[in-house]
Amino acid sequence: MFAKKNHRLIAGILLLVLVMIGVSGYRYESKRTPEYAMQALMTGIAERDEKAIARYADIDAIAASAYDESTAILARDIEKLHAMYPQDWFFCHDTTFMEHYIAERRTQDLELMQRAWSLFLQPDAIVPNADDMDDAAFVAKEAQDIVPHYKAELLTVTPEKDGAQASALVEITGDSSAYGQLVPKMQLKLTLLRQPDGQYRVVRIANVAENFAPVVKGIEDYCTMKGIR
Repeated sequence: MFAKKNHRLIAGILLLVLVMIGVSGYRYESKRTPEYAMQALMTGIAERDEKAIARYADIDAIAASAYDESTAILARDIEKLHAMYPQDWFFCHDTTFMEHYIAERRTQDLELMQRAWSLFLQPDAIVPNADDMDDAAFVAKEAQDIVPHYKAELLTVTPEKDGAQASALVEITGDSSAYGQLVPKMQLKLTLLRQPDGQYRVVRIANVAENFAPVVKGIEDYCTMKGIR
């Protein structure tokens, strides 16, 4: 199912975005601050509030930039990945092959991520264990099972001097379960841009490269746990 196995990296990127869920200690009076935007976004994700999420995060832009950066690393380091995970046939290629493969798949992979995200926010639309479950439904269903085993804490929010941009640091921690130990701990550095109305919006994960290796390991461990090869 998940040859679907080719989309394991995509599922990992998606989950990297999805796990920005948790309770933060931040509370701000002003709605036109990056701190408020982060709090509103994290609450919106936790509550599956599509309007709040769309207001405070450009999910399509986040997914596209994370996809492009991750797949560039994938193509560049494919031989290293094969050496690390020789059991994974997907890594049995060279850089040239991967670059062409990624270029051909980019549009449909991003569409997969968009649909999986939509289904994640509307869990009633997922039909569990359906024989004809497609990739997006599979990813969304797995995300529903995995995400509760992670919590997020907003560590810092740092505005730039000109006020047009800010950065936020969110720490993601897994519990002691098998799911929670797939990626036990990581940090997301997020870039926020000030919008014309004065509100801030998350537009990018700024440290995809830093999280690439642990997320790939988590995906490989997940596939081993689920018997997907």
